[in-house]
Amino acid sequence: MRYYIADASFPLEYISSGNLLSKQDFLHPKRILDTCVLILVKEGILFITQAGVNYEVHPNQYIFLYANEEHYGFSQSPGKLSYLWAHFALPEKAMMLQKEQLLFKDIGSGELMEGIPKDIYIMPEHGDISLVRKVPLLFNQLLDLAKHDQIYSKYITNYAVSLLVMEISQEFYDKYNKDNQNLPTGVSKIMEWIRSNYFLPLTVASIANEFGYNPDYLSTLFKKSTNNTLINYINKTRVDTAKSLIVTYDISVKEAAYSCGFTDEKYFMKTFKKFENMTPSQYKKAFIHKTINN
Repeated sequence: MRYYIADASFPLEYISSGNLLSKQDFLHPKRILDTCVLILVKEGILFITQAGVNYEVHPNQYIFLYANEEHYGFSQSPGKLSYLWAHFALPEKAMMLQKEQLLFKDIGSGELMEGIPKDIYIMPEHGDISLVRKVPLLFNQLLDLAKHDQIYSKYITNYAVSLLVMEISQEFYDKYNKDNQNLPTGVSKIMEWIRSNYFLPLTVASIANEFGYNPDYLSTLFKKSTNNTLINYINKTRVDTAKSLIVTYDISVKEAAYSCGFTDEKYFMKTFKKFENMTPSQYKKAFIHKTINN
């Protein structure tokens, strides 16, 4: 796996962005660009080759295309395909490190990386995006800001695309650097399990049963370890996911609520407002943007 690495002391240079939507049989053109490209698939499968490697990019996955390298579609995408794309470049002063300069220590087991400073952008060439995190929101925000270049300073899109890449970098760090390494192993596993199963009818009792804990003990342990209640963590995870669903897939508030595990729309709206200080509808309106084709 190759990694895109650059000095984060400098903002990236935004070039263009958009939302590609193809109803059927899309084949990415063969080309070599002098800019970097980030693609986040929303629906369907993108079949693309870079540096002789074929990638199948599924929903909630991204592909990073390097500048000055040939990339092309190796197969047509059957059915509907939708993805967000952004072209950007490195500022003149930023650095690019080669793959061989990266020193990883047992990266597969999540050990800390060696020789990698914290103040960088670092992004695997291809990877998954968690709906719980902010990447889909930041991508849509970038598209929205790009529409208003006549209003905003031109630099705002530079910082927006930089923040987008930083968020992907943060997901990478969180996965392999164990930000929650001071938490008890059981609590860390439960938090990860909730992030993967937020859509289920979760209760303290059901989670305790899943992991072999007494419900009261689990509640106390979780609160002591995270300074947060288990129910609050579940709801925050669901709301964060709903935020991404609402703006990325343009689904209704009701659909978002039920997709994230809420069985009561009114409770969902109340919980959403508790965390975001606005209703789901207000949040959705803040991120509405027009479709821009590549």
